[in-house]
Amino acid sequence: MTDRYDAVISRKDKQGKTRYTKIGAAFPAKGDNGGFNIVLDALPMPNAEGQAWISLFVPKPRDGAPARSGGDDMQDDVPF
Repeated sequence: MTDRYDAVISRKDKQGKTRYTKIGAAFPAKGDNGGFNIVLDALPMPNAEGQAWISLFVPKPRDGAPARSGGDDMQDDVPF
């Protein structure tokens, strides 16, 4: 398991292409309960049905930054 996930929201642009915006992070909670803590830097807006979806992805390494541990079992096509 990875030590952190990026919390992102998706939306369609004018051309119908899906765009992703990072709004925070999630990480395992301390203790043995198997839970997660989520910290949000922005709040998502609800869609027409009143739902606000947040997706969690293993962070991709940034140029010059070391890769994060874990996440090898996940697909490598993270959308951002």
